[in-house]
Amino acid sequence: MAVAITVREVSGPSVKAAADETIVYLVRHGYGAHNAFAARFDKPCNCRTGGSCAYINNAHVDARLIEKGRRQAVAAGCAIRSFNPPPAVAYVSPLRRTLETAAIALAGSGGTGPDIGVPLVACELIREVYGIHHCDQRNPVVDARAEWPVIDYSAVGTDADTWHKEDVRETVEEAAARATKFLILLRDRPERVVVAVTHSAFLREMLAHAVAVEAGHGEVRRRFETGEVRPVVFSFRDA
Repeated sequence: MAVAITVREVSGPSVKAAADETIVYLVRHGYGAHNAFAARFDKPCNCRTGGSCAYINNAHVDARLIEKGRRQAVAAGCAIRSFNPPPAVAYVSPLRRTLETAAIALAGSGGTGPDIGVPLVACELIREVYGIHHCDQRNPVVDARAEWPVIDYSAVGTDADTWHKEDVRETVEEAAARATKFLILLRDRPERVVVAVTHSAFLREMLAHAVAVEAGHGEVRRRFETGEVRPVVFSFRDA
């Protein structure tokens, strides 16, 4: 049976939702090395039209945060800690920039951020739109586990990245279907308040193509800045 999913944004630290709705604190990762490199270009990505692309760069495979991004991760953790109700679990894209953002923001990694005390679960469903861009190709899970052992990787299907393709980019429709699958997973979980640490293009496709926006909440689709936290509420009904 099809499911209709709607979203609304919530302002202020107190987030209210019905018992059958799910509160999600959406987080875009902090500023990464690939972001800094791409900022040098007026139009960093033209690969869908066959042009040049700053993200096709072997130096930025599974790009890391830079210092600006680590500061943003601390700020994101402080923002999440200020929200009520607090989250029960956090889902994290298994790319390095999201893993590091989550470890700093939610687990106080390196003593740099608050330890919010929630389980951190790596979830491949919320990784960045993949293919072609080297920054969106993930390193093996074994490497991530060694660097961020606080995160649970058991739900990631394979150690090596089997999703990335050098010559094919995930389509809008495919990314939206993946986002829908993730939201249905949330609907079926017992936790009603969660964090999702993910990426700008994935968030764009989720909010633009996987869900309907409640009247008066069109701004929820605005572009996420690096390190931004946005509280939203998802509602589900059988269509």
